[in-house]
Order: sequence, then structure tokens, then C-alpha cells
Amino acid sequence: KTQHQKPNAVKRWSSARVELGVRLIAILSIAPSWAAMSMARQYSEDEDREGGDGSDEFVELDLDKTLTWTGNSVIVQRGAVFRMPLLVPHPSVLAIQFEIEGGYDIEFSLTFKEDQEEESVVMVAPDRVTDREGQLDIDTTGVCEIIWSNEHSWISSKTLSYQLQLAPKLDVRWRKRLMAVVTAATDFRMLAAVEMAEKVDEDLRSLKQRTSSLQQTVTSTKERTATAHAKHERYLSHVQRLEEEVAAAKQHADAAAAELQEARAEETIANRSLASLHQVRHLDDGLTPAVLSIVERCDEALEMIFDAYAGSLYAPDEGEGGEASQALDRAELLHFLQDVGLLGRSRPPQVLCAVFSGCPQQLNRQLFKRAFSRAALVLAPEQAWSELPGEAGTFAEGVTERKLMSFLRALADSASGLKLPVLDIRRRVHALQALDKLSATVRALKEEKQVV
Repeated sequence: KTQHQKPNAVKRWSSARVELGVRLIAILSIAPSWAAMSMARQYSEDEDREGGDGSDEFVELDLDKTLTWTGNSVIVQRGAVFRMPLLVPHPSVLAIQFEIEGGYDIEFSLTFKEDQEEESVVMVAPDRVTDREGQLDIDTTGVCEIIWSNEHSWISSKTLSYQLQLAPKLDVRWRKRLMAVVTAATDFRMLAAVEMAEKVDEDLRSLKQRTSSLQQTVTSTKERTATAHAKHERYLSHVQRLEEEVAAAKQHADAAAAELQEARAEETIANRSLASLHQVRHLDDGLTPAVLSIVERCDEALEMIFDAYAGSLYAPDEGEGGEASQALDRAELLHFLQDVGLLGRSRPPQVLCAVFSGCPQQLNRQLFKRAFSRAALVLAPEQAWSELPGEAGTFAEGVTERKLMSFLRALADSASGLKLPVLDIRRRVHALQALDKLSATVRALKEEKQVV
């Protein structure tokens, strides 16, 4: 009965060879020996019998990476099932060989589940057989499950011996493409060598002609080189001459610039001198009634200054005794301005001549007050009284009033630490008292906040 079932099993197994990319090659009869090399050879022969040229198929197996599962005398109990799941990570060929001891039969089946599918597909329908040997060509990846079922037997157990081999397939197409690339590269190198040899032969044949042409080119090039050299030398001489002219012109320009700067300095000095002289002629125009009113408020302090410095630089005449001098020399007034720090001891400015314009060498009290007022206008500090901190808006009638108040403020401030070494004790006391009184007058004017 078992022998009659074999042909039917072969037909049923072969009918499922192309489902889901899994192709059954053949069901072979039991062979006395089993080897992986024989499996690869049989697989190749099957391909040739199917009429394929191998250009589109995997025709070789990677025998070094073949996996083998072997089981001897595996007991399948009555009513039980023995399952063998196999992971197929690469397109492979699965070889199956098994037999049941004692000639008993067992129900054999095979399922396959692709990685992208959720359900398994029955590739070999359940069939009761005593042994089998065959190969499966698997063109995809997934899980193959081999099932031996003894559920039909209620009495006896079955003893199973099996051997399974899973051999990955090699892609011969990739190897052929690689060989084609290598061959094309070799052909290209050979072609390049042939073309180069032809080029060398052509150069050898035209050597004499090319030599003559190059000799003519060298001759004409020498003539052009000589012409260009002469032109270069000529232009270099032009450049040298122009550079010399530029250097000379630059020296003249520098001399003219220095002369221009000197002329401008002289012009500035002349303009300043002219302005000073103009100020000398019009200095009395600044002695406005407001200025004269402020001077009158300082009359007592000015009298004391006059008494302190009048005759201080000269010895008294015989018979005068200790009487106060009634005239003050110009030098004594200048000495006073130097003591209080409003006039330096170097060359006097030209505007001082405006202070003593129309005045004799010896000044009486009236002329001293006029000269003092003029000196206030020309020697006042640059910062006017109305511009001092916290005093904006005071004495806003005119510039001359602000200059006079700035001058008086400077005199009052100079009293602190003033030594006056040239004056004797009496004159020194008079001078310090005058500056104190002048300081009080300035404070009073400041409180009034107006020009009287």
C-alpha cells in the first residue's frame, strides 16, 4: 500500500512548486548516500532540463554556509505531532531526507510563511508516507515549517530519522556583471595601448617634417623675441625718465606745501595782530555805563589796591617819609596783575597797549581805575560770569559786563594762598584786605543778580 502511494505524493507535492515564490524542484527516490555537493549538481541539472540558460536564475549554492539539522531515532508518540520550524534568511535551497523505522507510515506536510505575510501557506499537503528525499528552491525569505504528524495512530509510536540542509544561493548575475566590467576595463586598456602605438608610428613617420617646421618656428620666434626686447628696453627708459620727473615734481610740491603752510601761519599771525590792534582802537567802546557802574561798586577795594602798589617798585624820594604815593607806575599795575596770576611774566601780549593807550607813565587814581577796567576786558578768563556753574542768566545785559565780573571773580579767588613777597608788610596787608573787600563786593553783586 505504501509503495502505491509514492507516485501520488510526488504529483501532489510537485503541484505546489510555484506558490509565493517557492518552487519545488523534484521528489527523488530514497538514495543510499546524501551529500551537499550532489544536491548542488542535481539542482543545476534540473535547471538545464527546464530549458533555462542560467542568465536569469541562481545556479550556484554557497556550500560553505550550508546549515544541517540531523535527527536519529526521534520518537513521535501516538496521537502527537513533531514540528521542525526553519528560519530562511536568504534565498536558499532546502534539501529534505527522512524515513520511518519498521516500514510504518507518518503524515508529512510542509508550510511556508513569508516575512511580509501574516499567514502561512501549505506547500506540501498532508500525506502518509514512510520516507522522502527532495529539494525546495526558495526565492524569498521567511519561515519554513516541516510537520510529521502521528495523530492518525492510536496504538503505536513512530521512530523518525531525518536530515535537513539549507544552502544559500549565489547570485551568478552579479558575478557575470563584475566579469563584464573587468573585461570592459581590460579591453579599454588594450585599445588605449593600440591607439598609443599607432600614434607613435605616425610621429615616427612625420619626424622629419615636424623637425623642419620647428626649426622655422624657432627662427621666427628669435626675431620676435629680439623685437620685443628692444621695445621693452625703450619703454623701460621712458618709465625711468618719467619716474625721475615725478620725483623732482614731488620735491617741488613738498617745497610749495611747506611755503604754503608758512604763508598761512604768517597770515594767521597777521590777522590776530590786526584784530588786536583793532581791539586797541575800540577797547573803550566796551566801557559801557553798566561796566563803569560795577567798577564804582568796587571803588573802595580799588583805592586800597592803588595805595598798596603805588610806589612799591621805587624807593621814596627824600623828604617824603612814609606818606602814600599819589601816582602808580605802569610797571606797578602790571606787577599787581602778575601777582594775582592774571598776567604771565613772559613777553606781554599786544593788547596791553590798549590798556595804557592815552595814559602817561604815572597813573593817578582815575587813570588807574580806567586802566583796570580796560585790563578786565582784555585779560578776563575765557569762561564768562554767566557761564559759570549754577550762575546762568546772571548779568545777561552784555558780553563786557560778563567779562568784567569774570575778571573780578578771578581776583577774589586769587586771595587764597597769595604771598606777595615783593611788598612790605604794610602794603601786603593793604593788598590782602583789598582782595577780601573785592570778594565781598562780588558776592553782593551775585546776590543782586543784576548789573547796577
